[in-house]
Amino acid sequence: MRPPGATLVSRGLLTTLLVAAVLSIGPGARAAAPARDEAAILEAVFRQQIREFLDETARRQGMVICLGLDPGRAPQSVSREFLARFRREPAVRRGAECEARPPGAVERVTGAPAVMVTAGPIERLADDEAWVRVTHFRDRLHSGVRTYRVVLEADGWVCLGPILHQAGS
Repeated sequence: MRPPGATLVSRGLLTTLLVAAVLSIGPGARAAAPARDEAAILEAVFRQQIREFLDETARRQGMVICLGLDPGRAPQSVSREFLARFRREPAVRRGAECEARPPGAVERVTGAPAVMVTAGPIERLADDEAWVRVTHFRDRLHSGVRTYRVVLEADGWVCLGPILHQAGS
């Protein structure tokens, strides 16, 4: 037979442990992007990258942009189904169609100049905000890694641009 207060103490301890577990997740915890949002978030990032890299000069030079994904394990080319989202943009290719060479990235078949863009992984901050890591390579002088902010607006997911970190004084 248990002492009369044992049940209350056990319940109290259980409640305390549950509250501690929830609080330990804390504000720094990040949730994964739901599958239904992931493609839309990536599309928003890629559309921003297309605007950034394929200006009039780049288009006149025949530059293409090659899209890849990095879900956090290993970079891979976007699928043909995903690429269909950009069917109105003739300069968009799958990452597998391009190659990084010492003088610069090129489209494998034509040798056209290229910029290779890989997006991911996605870090979900809230239901309506995500940060996406983006790597780009044109040549050794024009390459980098940035994190982009993507938010859910009334019309869908929109990439607001890179997150700039300022050094403290």
